[in-house]
Amino acid sequence: TAEYGSSGINAEYGKAKTDVTMFDDVCVFHAGCPVFHEGLKYWTCCKKKTTDFNDFLAQKGCTEDSHVWGDPNVQKVAECRYDWHQTGDTVNFTAYLKNVKPEICTVNCNPVKLQLEIYFGEDQVFSFNKILCGIIDPEKSKVIFAKTKSRGFDEKS
Repeated sequence: TAEYGSSGINAEYGKAKTDVTMFDDVCVFHAGCPVFHEGLKYWTCCKKKTTDFNDFLAQKGCTEDSHVWGDPNVQKVAECRYDWHQTGDTVNFTAYLKNVKPEICTVNCNPVKLQLEIYFGEDQVFSFNKILCGIIDPEKSKVIFAKTKSRGFDEKS
């Protein structure tokens, strides 16, 4: 969620998140893209054309929906504490994260590389990408998601 005072995703609307009651307000905005062509300014969604830039900015939106505070597609890349070591026949990786969402996490490994994307919290993601010091057997690898940490074990070939 966005901080109070921040702008919504549809910045041309010009409203900031300053009051809890704004969650119930209707957001009126242009769903299309702005077009600037041969001196004319207009939105692809409603095509009301003008030559004056201030009139263009003042045009009332043509779409109504609920407010979206911030871009819902943006993930917060997070740093976290993790332990990583390789022994004679195993590679161990432990990330200390709370509220891990294993259903959307990705773990990819091949004999020489380990890649992780661990989603946790509200909208955070931890990424780990490492070239291994030895060759592992991906078929014998396993991942464990616990309440406070995520662990990966890879067996070397």
